[in-house]
Amino acid sequence: MKKLLVLMTALLLTTTLFTSCGKDKPDTSQPGLYVGVIGFNSELTTNKLTLLNSSSKDILKNFINSLTMEDGTILYHAVNTALDKIESVNPPVDLTNVSIITFTDGLDQGSYMLNDNYSSGDAYLNAVSNRIRYSLVGENQVPISAYSIGVRGEGVNETTFRQTLEKLSSNPHENVFLVDNMVQVGQIFGEIAQNLYHMSSSWDVTLKTPAPESRTRIRFTFDNVANAEDSQRYIEGTFLNQNGSCVFNNISYVGLQDCGSIIYPTTEGIFVYFTFSNLFTLDGEQVYTSNTKQWNYESGVWEQNSEFTPSGNVVTQEEFKSAMIMLVLDCSSSLGGDFQSVKSAACQFIETLNGNTHQ
Repeated sequence: MKKLLVLMTALLLTTTLFTSCGKDKPDTSQPGLYVGVIGFNSELTTNKLTLLNSSSKDILKNFINSLTMEDGTILYHAVNTALDKIESVNPPVDLTNVSIITFTDGLDQGSYMLNDNYSSGDAYLNAVSNRIRYSLVGENQVPISAYSIGVRGEGVNETTFRQTLEKLSSNPHENVFLVDNMVQVGQIFGEIAQNLYHMSSSWDVTLKTPAPESRTRIRFTFDNVANAEDSQRYIEGTFLNQNGSCVFNNISYVGLQDCGSIIYPTTEGIFVYFTFSNLFTLDGEQVYTSNTKQWNYESGVWEQNSEFTPSGNVVTQEEFKSAMIMLVLDCSSSLGGDFQSVKSAACQFIETLNGNTHQ
């Protein structure tokens, strides 16, 4: 009888632990933007990946504002844990972006003491760096975009600090920000939030026009010019119609980001629909189409198609894809009076992301 009671108690405890662990694992199956936060000093304080919307943003901001300063800087362990959090979930099937944004004002202190796999800080840093560069997440095998923001604290060697930030980034030439003050930190957080928004969304522009003759050279201008030759922002290519199958190829983009050298327009009656996905300016801004014009190259000159007007012939559509983002924030006592600015920058980061998701 005693053996039976012991067995039942053990079974109940195992079931409770399993259920508890299941509750701690976030549900990331629903499409959307997920944000998690890790604060670090001598310990980690973690808010799991959470679907960002108008209500959860306040939970995330309250968590950030509740973070407190303590001695210690387990930087490597914090970033490694962020990677663990990302790789432990089942991401949405439309996942397109996975990012880690790390802020610190100093060098690591003692991370290797918390992981038996490493006997030194350098070994831990190199392992984390390799995970960042070579990890692929989800069915779509999405690489990790890692950003490092640093304000060099007193007594921190500049060369070593920069090298550390570079190893904790996915691109040491573009994703490392070594700045002088907290105002700049806030600006960098804002720029990264906008960049992540563009990475997690598409801005599709569809242009409808009566079918031109096959092999016609076409130009779409977006800057309200009176002559096609004066445009500084346009798409140009050759339209082909082969037995009802349309192709737009040999495409060039001026003042715009490349959307591909060939697209396949669709047709409806006499009309042809040209759709350009992720149509952005070179500065990463959405391309607006109120002044769009269509031109055909005929007899050596560009002739405007008077049957094409933006009203009713241009459709823009913004579509968001799923993303997972981890914020890793230094909460060490060396920040002193700058700590509140760190939290404010992180909260504004959440606000910016939420404003762009339209959840």
